[in-house]
Amino acid sequence: MELLPGDRENLAIQTRGGPEKHEVTGWVLISPLSKEDAGEYECHASNAKGEATASAKIHVVETLHEIALTKGRL
Repeated sequence: MELLPGDRENLAIQTRGGPEKHEVTGWVLISPLSKEDAGEYECHASNAKGEATASAKIHVVETLHEIALTKGRL
């Protein structure tokens, strides 16, 4: 596991207020994205009101033909 933010030149972590009053939205921007960036990313947040965790997986493809299509989706 790698803790972010770190010294990676292609990674930026951003936050802004909202969408509701007294809330903050945060995200990670990876640009340019490479095969080495593939994997699972987790976000952990805590404050006086509690804790929250979210995760996402990134799968990097080189061509659109590598994207598997699901029946009923474009």
